[in-house]
Amino acid sequence: MRMTFRSDERGFTMVAVMLTMLVTGLLGVAAFSSVNGDLPFSRDSKDRKLAYAGAEAGLNYYLFQLNRDFDYWSRCASAPPPNANEASPINQRWDGTGTDPRVFRKVQGGKSEYAIELIPANGFTQCIVNNGTSVIDTASTTFSLRTTGRSGDVKRSLGATLRRKSFLDYLYFTDYETSDPKVYSDPGEAAYAQANCVKYRPGPPPRDPTRCREIQFADADVIEGPFHTNDDILTCNQPTFGRNVNDRIEVSGPAPGWDPVCSAGVAPEFKGTYEADVETLTMPSTNAALATRADPDYNYTGKTTIVLNGADMTVTNAGVNGGAPKTLPLPPNGVIYVKQGSCGYSTSPIVADYTEPAGCGNLYLKGTYSKSLTIGSANDIIVEGNITSSNDAIAGLIADNFVRVKHRVNRAAGCANAAANVAPVLTNVTIDAAILSLLHSFIVDNYDCGAKLANLTVNGAIAQKFRGPVGTGGLGGTGYTKVYKYDDRFRYRSPPYFLEPVAAAWRVLRTNEQVPAR
Repeated sequence: MRMTFRSDERGFTMVAVMLTMLVTGLLGVAAFSSVNGDLPFSRDSKDRKLAYAGAEAGLNYYLFQLNRDFDYWSRCASAPPPNANEASPINQRWDGTGTDPRVFRKVQGGKSEYAIELIPANGFTQCIVNNGTSVIDTASTTFSLRTTGRSGDVKRSLGATLRRKSFLDYLYFTDYETSDPKVYSDPGEAAYAQANCVKYRPGPPPRDPTRCREIQFADADVIEGPFHTNDDILTCNQPTFGRNVNDRIEVSGPAPGWDPVCSAGVAPEFKGTYEADVETLTMPSTNAALATRADPDYNYTGKTTIVLNGADMTVTNAGVNGGAPKTLPLPPNGVIYVKQGSCGYSTSPIVADYTEPAGCGNLYLKGTYSKSLTIGSANDIIVEGNITSSNDAIAGLIADNFVRVKHRVNRAAGCANAAANVAPVLTNVTIDAAILSLLHSFIVDNYDCGAKLANLTVNGAIAQKFRGPVGTGGLGGTGYTKVYKYDDRFRYRSPPYFLEPVAAAWRVLRTNEQVPAR
């Protein structure tokens, strides 16, 4: 008998499984090889991030030490170590040749480390202990350092420029938000103000608003730049502070730092980033240091007139050229200074008549400049025309007393009379400069007298001891309308040898990565 069997498929499944396992194994080997090949790149990427973090840690370490001791930079590479177990990571600049001599410090809690190098100023090869000019650029008041972070074999370097907190950081800086006692017309009230109003409004005790001339920011006022007052502010309706969040609006008075005196509860418009309870910035008591910076040909005594003519200047002074005008180039180092002689004369800008003796250290100034300048006076600077830049140059005007805009009037004609304005009348005035009045104010002479003028435009920065009036409001009004705009170049540039606040904190102006790393 013939028998028929079904086809036997035993063993076929095992072959398929073996083939699948083979392919999977090959894929695993390929994947492992691929990942294993990427491991050096991943490690390098991680080391690059750690090295950069190390460089940033080095910069933060130095800035922390600098703001604990404002003269920390003067110690150069002799700065004390961070503790008894670690060496100081502060080094002289290394040129990158030979064996690396720098001392590195491990980032606490991290895997990278950093070294800090002080970059010497022009004319020096290294930082010299207690020699400020060896590391600080005295013209810009900045200094530079390099921090290098490393992780494994990877290094990354950051270059940084530092400067102390400056009056140039603000469009508007004021110590006291009240009128200068010097501009009170009544001698008794002036004496009272000098004794009782030269203090911050919050007190204790607070200023007397019935006798101290408190200054308000009105509804139409717009501060087109960063702002700082060591006082607090009075606001009427809704003035505007700042252009955008990059403008710092700082008030040293206790929070909230502003008081609405016209409409209760109506807050100012803060377009800038607002902060109360900030540290005060202290004005220097004199600009006499500028006299030591000015070369002899640009150092004058007594009443002086200077007309800026682009790349040169014409000076008229009793002690120069027999009192006849003399033209000479703008100073090589950018500094001009007028000293006080035998004066014996003191008058308020609100009754200015320009009859001061020749020995008074007043500087009359106007014109156009093509080179960065700092112009100082031991007495007043009187602006008697536009002061403008013809290129990328910047300027600073620093007076121990007032910085004034000239406005000649005949008070005998009656101040309500347009005829009170005496020719030549400066209808519009433009000042391209940083203005600093150490003991008094930026002010318009005879601001309360004569017909209404046009605009007083300042493209720069204004810093003053007291708020200075430039006109009056109301029907008709007198003086000028303010048009003040911040020059953003002052965030990172300075007129030569411009004065800084006393004991101000250091800050980083800018950083950039150095490629290749040192």
